[in-house]
Amino acid sequence: MKYLKVLGLVALFFFSMLFFVQNHDILIQELALELKVFGLHYTTEAVPFYLIILMSFVIGSLLCTLYFFLERVRMARQCRQYKKQVDALESEVASLRPKTMEDSYTTTESTENIQN
Repeated sequence: MKYLKVLGLVALFFFSMLFFVQNHDILIQELALELKVFGLHYTTEAVPFYLIILMSFVIGSLLCTLYFFLERVRMARQCRQYKKQVDALESEVASLRPKTMEDSYTTTESTENIQN
């Protein structure tokens, strides 16, 4: 599995570089982004298009990492809660088990040992 991950990363890097090399003329063009919302107007400085693509990839990767980290924390908390619930139910079952059943088992076992 480890080798598949490395192979996947190498393939991603290769195709990314291929994309940038083949589209170099388009990607070096500068672009200014605008945001107009609720009467506010914000314009960025002109930056190369490839920088916008790379920053989008980095921000998306960070958001995915954050989401999966928070999901893992939630699942770990839920797992601990379920383990506590299982332990409580097991102790309840043990306390409700009739003692006579255990006594009869040990009595039967000791009777068999004596007969042999």
